[in-house]
Amino acid sequence: MAGKPKVVVMQACRVGQPVIEVQQRESSPPQELSALRVSQQEAETATGQRNFDVDDLLILYSCFENCRAILFAHHGSLVIRTLVKTLYRHACHRDLDNLFHVVKGRVRRITGKLRERRPELYVTQTPIVMNTLTRDRKLYLFPEFHGI
Repeated sequence: MAGKPKVVVMQACRVGQPVIEVQQRESSPPQELSALRVSQQEAETATGQRNFDVDDLLILYSCFENCRAILFAHHGSLVIRTLVKTLYRHACHRDLDNLFHVVKGRVRRITGKLRERRPELYVTQTPIVMNTLTRDRKLYLFPEFHGI
């Protein structure tokens, strides 16, 4: 997988973890990426291989840390449903980073409307997109595919 881009979609509530306040410089990488680099270094020493590229990631989290992701009993995850619908409609002509941002906007809009109707049950959910693709890489699924 060295040199290849990796795409990760995380659908999970991110509550229940202790909040740790860490003073970081603005130029330092996010905490998740620091943990990936540590695991990369451990893998390098264990396997003897060296060309892992943990900076080539595109990650979609369903919500912020310490927030709950909306999950409907009969329809499942709002983020996953929105992602599948967006991929089905636009995967042939837009890159994944762009599509993840479209999903982010749609989920915010939908949950904002739900919150207006039932503020005691819903909060506005904001998915997080983390892009560390190198060299301004664009990832496409089925380029120029126009359906069946």
